[in-house]
Amino acid sequence: MLLLAVVVLAVLLVQASMEDPGYVLISRAPHEVEISLSLFLLVLLVIVVFIYFGVRLIIRVFYAPRDIGRWHGRRNALLARQATLDGYARLIEGDWEAAEKILTRRLSYSATPLLDCLGAAYAAQRHGNTEARDDYLTRARALDPDHSEAIELTRARLLEQSGQTDEARGVLEHLHEQGADSGAAQGMLVSLLRLQQDWRALEEILPQLRRNALLPAAELETAWRDVQCQRLSEDSDRDGANANRVWSSLSRRDRKDPLLIGAYCRRLMDTGDMAQAEKLLCKTIGRRWDGELVRLYGLIQTEQPGGQIRVAEGWAKTRPEDPDLLITLARLYLHAGNRDRARALLVEAARHGGGRESYMELGLLLEAAGDGDKALQCYRRGLERLDSQPAASMPEVSRGELLPPVSEQMD
Repeated sequence: MLLLAVVVLAVLLVQASMEDPGYVLISRAPHEVEISLSLFLLVLLVIVVFIYFGVRLIIRVFYAPRDIGRWHGRRNALLARQATLDGYARLIEGDWEAAEKILTRRLSYSATPLLDCLGAAYAAQRHGNTEARDDYLTRARALDPDHSEAIELTRARLLEQSGQTDEARGVLEHLHEQGADSGAAQGMLVSLLRLQQDWRALEEILPQLRRNALLPAAELETAWRDVQCQRLSEDSDRDGANANRVWSSLSRRDRKDPLLIGAYCRRLMDTGDMAQAEKLLCKTIGRRWDGELVRLYGLIQTEQPGGQIRVAEGWAKTRPEDPDLLITLARLYLHAGNRDRARALLVEAARHGGGRESYMELGLLLEAAGDGDKALQCYRRGLERLDSQPAASMPEVSRGELLPPVSEQMD
């Protein structure tokens, strides 16, 4: 642009000098210099241009270190961005050592040092270097203190994955005490406490978790039910007084929950209060059918099993092929001393889709009845179905095809 301006100006000067050349007189005694106006202006223009470019050159030389530094910075940032992409690609491929090296190669130039450090920490743990893992997490916190909660969550996850559950719990409890407003942190703490079966600690934090409302209501409800089941099942006394207190403290709605009812009835059975357990189970099953409670009903052993048999036979009128009910009836008949009827019911239960569980139950009851050989056959059949299709999708077979060694030798 400057060159074009000079050319235009020169053309104008030439045209002007052709019409009226004029002159410029430079006098300093005893010398005088006289030149044409056009030549003077041309020389002046050349001098100005040289001065301009000279100044520009000096400025560029002065700022050269800064410009070179910026160029290096842009180049390093580009290489760091590429290193992040390559490192995570190696991470996905499972090349842990390479991923760790690539992610930390240009960490000081990276625009995402947090992601690089967390990825390197994961890679270090996967190839067994837990010390390097902790160093990377510490560096991540120093490089990006604004995301300390995310870093500590990652630390807790990695500790839990490496089997250091106590350390992971310490990190999560520290976040909880600091008032972490992350549903992920609270959910991990709940899961870890359930894994460690520290029900008292879980019970203490549940009210605050409900107030925070960061976790799904269904998840909190499941955790609360687990806590209540544990409280009902605690073997802290011989007469079950603690379980009775816990049961009385539950709301009317909760006392209709099959899971809580099952836990309470098991405790009643453990303390010998079979009559109360039988009464509660009978009332609950009559109101709402539940397979687990039906099976539990078959484990109650009262002095008069005939009454229980009549109740269960009454249920069987509307559910004649229910495998849970058939197993329960078999148990009750076995308790009453009618082994033949018990065996027939157990075979019928297996035939109606009880699957591997029915076979194992049948084996247990046959062994209790003294039929060791037949029990072993049932155990084998049950184990053969461990890797087969679920019980609900088991195809039905004819009576003659089911347990031929047992059914053919019952007499």
